Amino acid sequence: MPIHDPRRKPLGRLAMAAATMGLFLLAYYWGNQYKYRDSNPPVIEGVLIRPPIALPDFDLRDAAGQPFTAESFAEHWTLLSFGDPSQVSGHLAITRMIEAYNRLASDPDLQAMLQLTLASEREDPILARDFARLSPVLKILSGELGELQRLGASVGAPPPQEATAETKDEPPPLYLIGPSGRLVALFTGSQAPASMALDISAIAKNFHSLFPADD
Repeated sequence: MPIHDPRRKPLGRLAMAAATMGLFLLAYYWGNQYKYRDSNPPVIEGVLIRPPIALPDFDLRDAAGQPFTAESFAEHWTLLSFGDPSQVSGHLAITRMIEAYNRLASDPDLQAMLQLTLASEREDPILARDFARLSPVLKILSGELGELQRLGASVGAPPPQEATAETKDEPPPLYLIGPSGRLVALFTGSQAPASMALDISAIAKNFHSLFPADD
């Protein structure tokens, strides 16, 4: 009789999430190489997404109960992540976003356009308001699981229920949404906030040449 190893299921889920993200990035890498082989995009540490990904309609709420939808991305640069603010991974996502935001102080116009968003399956208005006090541009979003899955799937984020003990203590990826409301870059959990700030600045400065259809 085979021996059941309780570690296999979490490890299998982790491998599946990694494979999903890998296929997502590989598809866009080859698409970019074909469509933009004659252009010279800025060299960044993160992953530049070209063509940018249109996001679906979704309906979330912020800590004050105000609606946050796809239209809320318009006219802003937005760092988006997914996680539970009561878990270590959620804390790390928030910390990295705030540190990247602070690194943009030398470019106040760009900094003023940047909003920080953490989408969470956990709905805890008091906790969300406590975190929102860390920065006026930080929004803790919550909503129905289906709404979170729809938004997460569009950017290649692993489903919330796939989180395991191995992934809950790791920084989740951050996704950069452009002023047109489309996904334009991805920053892995290992990328430093200072590097992300440099990438955001480079993408913003070259936005019109990188994404002419989004002007």
